[in-house]
Amino acid sequence: MVKQKFDVGGMSCAACSSGIEKAVSRLDGVKQADVSLLEKSMTVIYDESLLSAETIIATVERLGYTAAIFGVIKDKNSDAEKLKQRFFISLVFLLPLMYLSMGKMFGAPTFERLLGAGFAVDIALQFILATAIIAINFKFYTSGVRAVKNLSPNMDTLVFLGSFTAYVYSIVISALMISGAADKTHVFFEASAMVMTLVDLGKYLEEISKRKTGAEIEKLSKLLPKTVVREKGGKEETVLTSDLNKGDILILKAGDYCPVDGRVISGVAAVDKSAITGESIPIEAADGYNIVSGSTLKSGYIKVECENVGENTLFNKIVETVKTAGASKVPMQKFADSVAAVFVPIVVSIAVLTLILQIIFNAGDFGYAVKCAISVVVISCPCALGLATPVAVMAGTGRAAALGILYKDGEALQKARNIDCVLFDKTATLTGGKPKVIDFINLSDKPDGEIFAISSALEKMSNHPLGAAIREFCGDTDKVVNNYSYETGKGITGEIDGTTYFLGNFGEEKYFTDKTTVSLFSCGKCLAVFGISDTVKPDSKAAVSALKENGITTVMITGDNKAAAESVAAETGIERYEYSVLPTGKAEYVNKYKEQGYFTAFVGDGINDSPALKTADVGISLDSGTDIAIESADIVLVGGSVSKVSEAINLSKKTVRIIKENLFWAFFYNAVMIPIAAGAFAFIGIKFEPYIAALCMSVSSLFVVLNALRINKYGKKSKNKKTGEGKMILTVEGMMCEHCKKRVKEATESVSGVKSAEIDLKKKTVKIIGDADISKVKAAITAAGYKIIE
Repeated sequence: MVKQKFDVGGMSCAACSSGIEKAVSRLDGVKQADVSLLEKSMTVIYDESLLSAETIIATVERLGYTAAIFGVIKDKNSDAEKLKQRFFISLVFLLPLMYLSMGKMFGAPTFERLLGAGFAVDIALQFILATAIIAINFKFYTSGVRAVKNLSPNMDTLVFLGSFTAYVYSIVISALMISGAADKTHVFFEASAMVMTLVDLGKYLEEISKRKTGAEIEKLSKLLPKTVVREKGGKEETVLTSDLNKGDILILKAGDYCPVDGRVISGVAAVDKSAITGESIPIEAADGYNIVSGSTLKSGYIKVECENVGENTLFNKIVETVKTAGASKVPMQKFADSVAAVFVPIVVSIAVLTLILQIIFNAGDFGYAVKCAISVVVISCPCALGLATPVAVMAGTGRAAALGILYKDGEALQKARNIDCVLFDKTATLTGGKPKVIDFINLSDKPDGEIFAISSALEKMSNHPLGAAIREFCGDTDKVVNNYSYETGKGITGEIDGTTYFLGNFGEEKYFTDKTTVSLFSCGKCLAVFGISDTVKPDSKAAVSALKENGITTVMITGDNKAAAESVAAETGIERYEYSVLPTGKAEYVNKYKEQGYFTAFVGDGINDSPALKTADVGISLDSGTDIAIESADIVLVGGSVSKVSEAINLSKKTVRIIKENLFWAFFYNAVMIPIAAGAFAFIGIKFEPYIAALCMSVSSLFVVLNALRINKYGKKSKNKKTGEGKMILTVEGMMCEHCKKRVKEATESVSGVKSAEIDLKKKTVKIIGDADISKVKAAITAAGYKIIE
């Protein structure tokens, strides 16, 4: 089986896409065919030994549509331009036609009075102008007739029937009036022309609005440059991004977007990864830094060795995932599709019934009966029904991508709204996954600086993760260690300046019961102890709080011991926790909560947590590195931030709510407007002319698209603006190590109004989130022994 995507042109409504799906699905060898009206595409899974792409294309073309392998049709916006041209050209002919047909109703001078022309001249001019407009919009006629021949009537069929009926009726009545065989009465030349003109306008506005539903995706797609500077043989050359190969060396300067995943081999730059992770604070990139596609250089100059290019880059995987999800169908769309498939035949049947009943109940007033039948055909709107869900899904997945949330498909987008229990993995999900020194106690008379230098020197030759945490906390040193030895499970022995020291696990757990303890000994006396733990991510507490505010139960599942689990649960505010759980046992706990009636989501790193991710109703994977775990979960949070879990659920709720609103409107509109157009309420003075019916139909389609556009505003109005909460960044001099970082963080967060503080040792910055008095924050940091750089 192969999966092939095709471009499809000429579709105007859900009946079109439904007809194409049916025709292609009936071909031998086709397992599945899905047509996206919004993306103007079709995805087919078929057996290439029984069927070819050419046969599929020919089948679509026989139905009256255009088809090609996806990507071959470059300009998909040409439909909008054609509609625009047709509307304005039609308008040139329509205005005088409207004057002729309706001017006398408003007391305007007629041709008969101005030029002495007779009634026949007036009718003849209306006929010529209406014929010109029909010729301009003859596509409705050809498409509508072809659809009927192929037993797949669509919106074009309704427009054709409405226009053609009014046009032919007007010609017949005009001939009878001119010959004297019938009394003078109103003809519908203006209706036959205005129906098509207004549909052109409505469809044009709809096309423009539909583009906006995918605006976030288009922004992503346009970020990467078409050309880039490559270094080859010591010389610089400008090449197409599509021509890059693995191993090529790129030169990137300030303002450039990186089009590949690669490794920095020289230079230094400030890199903004907000397009990928949503984090707006630039990161310093130097030798060995792994840069991802879609990153922007804010300043600096670097050379990058390409590792992933083209479709294999993280950026392109994200864009393709979002496009696939946007074009996919949500489960609730199936009902709408089934209705759309029989919509046109039902409408035509109602129009015929209307014609018959109006002739019977209006004493043979054939003209009025025809007008009502035309109005029924024209006012019905299969477009609103067909667009109700896809425009919302496209807008929802696009907006989510801009926030760093990737829904794998439409089903994931729909399911996420039901989540009422979120189970978190601990390591690398709620915590950073990297051991850090959290507490330090100096039990000797030596200054902290000397203890740090001794400990760092002893750990220099160690590759143990706990040793790396101690070196990071203590900073670098020039002290030399002699007679170094390491005993597995115990620690390090070494001589520094003539004194022997021991650093390791020497039974001092009494100081830190909820952390791993590393002790420094000399001459049988404990000099200092380090409390090491995997630190909680800065946004974990806020993420859990946001879920709890929405009434969602939070659970942590970890393989760590009870004390470690309790500590993280207390710090994050998680309600329940399961500890000492093996990776294979996480899925069992997910099932346990499902059996209790919860609709579950499991949040993990997408690798060891795969069984749990698959078991949960919705699997949510964190993408903390450059390898995106799209296949292991229903939703991927780019950038590794658990704060996006609540956003993913809320955005799902908003999108599904708008889908329901659109579907309700589509059904309500047709249920109310068709009877009105049929003249059912004429006895109380409520009735439509055909051109009013055409206008209503266009507005209906436009309504569902504009309603879906509201999703694009999600998350753009910051809550901080309403509450006064904001962000402040201070540059602080004197921070040298993790111990300094801890002191500055504690001092900053002690100030009233500070919600959290993030310290960057490399940049010497403190990012403060909250609405605290900045002078008090500066005073607290200064009192801790550090200097604020203004």
